[in-house]
Formats: sequence, C-alpha cells, structure tokens
Amino acid sequence: MAVEFKLPDLGEGVHEGQVVKLHVREGESIREDAPLMEVETDKAAVEIPSPVTGTITRCHVDEQQLVHVGDVMFTFDTGDVATASRPAEPVPAAATPVAAHAPAPQRGHSGRRTPASPSVRRLVRERGLELESINGSGPGGRVTRADVEAASGGAFTNPPDVMSAETATQRPPVIKATPVAPLAPRAARAPSSPLAIEGVEDSDDYGAIIRQPLSQARKTISNVMSTAWMTIPHVTDCNDADITELEHMRREFNDPDHPDRRLTVLAFVVRAVCRAVQSVPILNASLDESTGEVIYRRYVNIGIGVETDRGLVAPVIRDADRMTVGEIADALEIISSNARSASFGVNDTRGGTYTISNAGAMGPTRYSTPIIQPGQVGCLALGRAKKMPWVVDDEIVPRLILPLSHSMDHRLVDGGREIPFIGHLIEDLQNPMRFMV
Repeated sequence: MAVEFKLPDLGEGVHEGQVVKLHVREGESIREDAPLMEVETDKAAVEIPSPVTGTITRCHVDEQQLVHVGDVMFTFDTGDVATASRPAEPVPAAATPVAAHAPAPQRGHSGRRTPASPSVRRLVRERGLELESINGSGPGGRVTRADVEAASGGAFTNPPDVMSAETATQRPPVIKATPVAPLAPRAARAPSSPLAIEGVEDSDDYGAIIRQPLSQARKTISNVMSTAWMTIPHVTDCNDADITELEHMRREFNDPDHPDRRLTVLAFVVRAVCRAVQSVPILNASLDESTGEVIYRRYVNIGIGVETDRGLVAPVIRDADRMTVGEIADALEIISSNARSASFGVNDTRGGTYTISNAGAMGPTRYSTPIIQPGQVGCLALGRAKKMPWVVDDEIVPRLILPLSHSMDHRLVDGGREIPFIGHLIEDLQNPMRFMV
C-alpha cells in the first residue's frame, strides 16, 4: 500500500522549517517510530519519526530545503493494504543527529509510547537497552539519563563542555581550505576540529573565503532582532547590585529535602524580577499596536536567554511568580539542559512576558544593551559578578558586585516607571531576607 507522508504541524504559529538531516533514502526500509528526518524551525530542531513501517519509494525533499506544513516529504510502500498511517508526532531533536536505521522507540505495555527525550533514546540505543524495560522516574513516567544509567549499571560520561568565549579568543579558528580560482567554488573539506568552518570554498578580491548559508534558526533570530531594533525605541539603564550577602546566603544554603538542589544567583534574580513586575506591572505588559491598547498580563512568564550551538534561545519559565527560589532553580536547570541539548519544542520558547539574559555566564562581560523581544517591554542582562572596592558606611571594603543592564521600550516605559522597577529589584538582591517573605 502506498502511503504519502506530509510534514505535520510543528508547533503553534510554525508553518515552515529547513530540512537539516534525512535519516533514510529512496529504496531503504524503516520501522515505525524510527527517526525519519530532522527539521529546524524558529529556534528549535525537531526530529520527526516515521509514521509507518515500510520502504521509501520516493523522497520528495533534499537536505537544506525549506519545507512547509502539509508538503509531501516521503512516499512509503507499507506492503500491507490494511495498514493505515497515523500522523507523525515531532519530537525535539538531539544536539547530535541520530543515526539512520536506528531501532524504533519502544512502547509500553499499554501501547503508549514510552516518554523520553531524543538524547535519552539515543543513549538507550548506545547501551543496547530496551526503552520499555526502564522505569521512568521523571514526570509522567518520563525516562531520564539517570534511569538509563541505573539500568545499564555503568558510568555515564557527560559530553565535553562548550569551549568558553575567553578560550576561543586565545586560539584563532582553523580553516581547512585551499585557495581556488574565482568563480570555481567546490565543497569545503570536512572540518577536523570544533573550530573548523563548514561551507563552500570560494574567493573574493582579497583572498580565500568560505561561504556558509544561514541556518533556519539564525535566519529567524536575525529577523526577530531586526524587527525588535527597528520598531522598539530602546533605552538602556545600567546599574550595580551588591550581592555579597546574597552570595553568602546562597553558599550556606542546605536543604535536606532537596540535597541535589543547586541555587544560583540567576534564580534569585528571576524571583526578584517577578516581585518587581508585581510592583510596577507596566514592565510585564505589551503594546497592541493594532488597537492602541496596553495589555497588562496577570501571569508572569520569564524567558531565559541560553547560548546554544544554534544561537541564543529563550525557553520560558511559566508562572514564575508562583514559584519559590528553589523551584525556580530547578526549572532553570531543566530548561538550560534542554536548550543546550536541543531537547525542547518550539512552544517552549513562546509566551514570555519578560526576558533575562545571563550574559555574564558566558564570559567576563559587564554592561550591554539587551534587545527587547517583540511583545515585551523590558529585558534585563546580567554581567559577570566580581569583587570590587565598594564604599560601605564610609569605608572602602571588597564587595561582590553584579552589573545590571536593563533595556525598556520607551513608548510605554519612561524613567518614572523604570527607576522604581530596577530599584525594587536591586533592593531585593541586596537584602536577600526579602525572599523569605
């Protein structure tokens, strides 16, 4: 039986994507639920499983092609007239593409697909385990890396950390390219190190170059940033917060009920922002230009800027104002891990009402001009905290100082509203006992 597979809905408001990887080719066989293709949308990559078991009789798309929801991707021969296809459910793609012909994700005894992220499914395959045989300890029975580790009885080695920005600047990029004559480009050699540049060798008037097309994610980031910069009048206010006492309290924190919980300064900042927007609600609002109305939101969803291989993404902590500092810390750990491994969906980056960029975590930066996301009116960037000479009670003493850069939409927010907001936030950070009430 011939079955056409069309690109399914990839998320709310997502109508197109770029084919990053095809896991099968014409004439090859595939099992139901095995990885079929990887498509990159806005700021997420989604791995799409096969809806049926069969043979690929025709592949209608190529890698790097822009495709739209509803376009025909593959035609299958299921070899069974009684087989009916079901819509494939896209799942977030892992940072490293899954190999073709991988065993199909297993289903539990109830027939329901065992929940697990693509990176965990890949680890299960690498360990030679069956996903359905592992008891998931995550929400809804989701299988975690720790569950796979416990089931395999072996130590799991984490992937190497991403090279820091400071280290990267100390070593120039290595380009494996041989100069060629103009107008005769050829495919670049495969990179031999993480810093090698992928692309097509070419030359301009001054020497050798490598051309690299923008990824779908980078195109989206570019468009969003251009729109934000051109349509939102940015004003940035730079301040400092003395977080010496907060840091002392954070380091002394010990919760016997959550021994593995790791509090970060960012968790306190998120909580402080939630308290500040409740005091100055215009910073949690948006402007509806079509009606000329200000939309005051009664919910607080905080987007957190996370640097990934695909660019900066901002997964959202929903209803952050209802969380304790500890709960926020747990949420931060989850979204950061998911963002860096690309184990998140497009909708996980939607619905933010205010954004925080932890720029200081990436290197020794202090002040910047964070760009406001469309639909929001404020964005806070945290610089790298460091000890500085500070005047306390007329004495110069060493204190831990956190740089703060706050951009506001000057159409809705002026100094009379922004200064009380940032003042409230700084007072919270400098008086951490406030978080106990």
